[in-house]
Amino acid sequence: MPWYKDKIFWAIFAVAALVKLAALLYVMQSPLGEQLLVFPDSLGYVYPAQTLLSYGQFWEAVSASPMLLRTPGYPVFLALVQFVSGSLTWAVAITQNLLSLLLLVPVYLTTLRLADKNAARWTAGFCAASVLYFSLSFSVLSETLCVFLLAWFVYAALRWLENRQGIFLFLAAALLSAAIYVRPVAYYFAGLSALLLGGLAYREKSRRVLKQSVLFFIGPVILFVGAWQVRNYITAGYGGFTTVAAYNMYIWNEDFVAKEKGIDVAQAHDELLARLPGNFTELSAKKQVKTYKQLAAPLLKQSWKYKLFRVPLWAAKTLLGTNHVHTTRLILARADEPESTLNQTGALPRRWLNSLPDKLIFAVSLLQVMATALLGFIGLGVLFKNRPTAALFLAVYVCYFWGLGSSFLGAYARFRAPFEFVLCITAGIAVSACCKRYRHRCPKDTN
Repeated sequence: MPWYKDKIFWAIFAVAALVKLAALLYVMQSPLGEQLLVFPDSLGYVYPAQTLLSYGQFWEAVSASPMLLRTPGYPVFLALVQFVSGSLTWAVAITQNLLSLLLLVPVYLTTLRLADKNAARWTAGFCAASVLYFSLSFSVLSETLCVFLLAWFVYAALRWLENRQGIFLFLAAALLSAAIYVRPVAYYFAGLSALLLGGLAYREKSRRVLKQSVLFFIGPVILFVGAWQVRNYITAGYGGFTTVAAYNMYIWNEDFVAKEKGIDVAQAHDELLARLPGNFTELSAKKQVKTYKQLAAPLLKQSWKYKLFRVPLWAAKTLLGTNHVHTTRLILARADEPESTLNQTGALPRRWLNSLPDKLIFAVSLLQVMATALLGFIGLGVLFKNRPTAALFLAVYVCYFWGLGSSFLGAYARFRAPFEFVLCITAGIAVSACCKRYRHRCPKDTN
C-alpha cells in the first residue's frame, strides 16, 4: 500500500492540524498580541527582510551596512511571507505552523525506509507531540524553517544510501545548503558529510561513490554556499560565510565574566559590549572579526576549566530542555523578559514554577522530551543492528548538532531543534521493535 493511503498517518496528521488550528486561534487572542512572537534575535532577521523588499539588498539590523552576522535564508523567507500576506508576525506563525505540520511527511517517509509502517506511524506521533516544535512555530526565529529543510536533507541522504542514485545526493546537497543559509550551525556538517562520504567510498572501494560524492554533493555545496561568501567579499571585503562565529566566541564568555565579577549574565553581556572599541561599528568586517577573536583569546584561556566542567550541564539542557518559559508565555500570556524566554542559564526554570499550571506544563513537557530522548537512543541501537550505515549517519548527525548546542552557556532546548526529529524517527523504531518483540513472546491462542 502506498504511504499516502495510510489512514492512521493521516489521522495523526489531522489531529495535529486541529490542535495547531486551535492553538493559533487561542494565541491570536492573547493580550500580549504580536509580542508573543518577537524575540531579541528577531530584529536581526526582520530588518534585512524589509531592506530586501524596499531596496533589493540585505542590510545589517538598523544600519546601512551589508548583512554579515545573519545569513539570507530566513530573511528571504520572511520577505516572501510579507510580500504574499503583508504581515511579518501572524502570517509567519501560520506559515511556520504549516511547515511544522508538514514536517510529519519527511520523518514518516524516512522511518518507512529504515523500518516499517508501524514505526513510521509512531515517529509521526512523536514528532506531532513535540512541545519544542509546537512552541518554536510561534516565534519569528529561524528554527522551524531550518528543521523542515534538514528533515528533507536526512530523507534524501538516506535514500541515496539505499539506492546510490545521484539525484538524491544532489538533493541532499541542495537541501543542506539551504539549511546552512537559514542557520549557519549546519555549515560544518557539510564538511563532516564529505568526510563520511569519503570514508564510505574507501570502505567499499567504490569509485562510483567517490565520483558521485564529488559531482553531486561536494561540488554543489561549494558552489551553493560559496556564492554567499563571494557576495560578502564583494560587498564588505570579508571572505567568510558569516561573522557570527567570531561574535559568539567573544560574547558567549558572559557566563564566565558574570561568575568572576559576581554579576548576572545580562550585566556581563553589557560589559563585554562595552569593552569593544568606541569606533567598532566603523571598522571593516575583517577588523571586527579580528577584534572579537583578540578580545576572546584571554577569556577563553582563563575560562577553559570552568567551561569544561559546565559541559555536562549544557549537554543536559540541550537534550532535555523543555523551553518552559516560552511555552508558558504562549499558554498563560505571561509577559516575561524576551531574553529570559529562550535562554535560562540555570538547570531548571525554578523561578517560573510558582503555580499549578506552570508545574503541569513543565511536567508534561519534561515527560515528552525524556520519552523521546530515551526511546530515541534505544532506537539508534536497534537501527545499528539492522542498518549500520544509516545508523552511523544519524548518530553522527545527532552528535554534531547536540555537541555544538552544548558548547556554551546558551545551551537550551532551542538548540535541540535540528536533531529532535531524528530522535523521533529512532524512537518510533524503538517502539515498533518493542511491539514486535512483545507479540513474538506472547503465547498463541490455541483454542
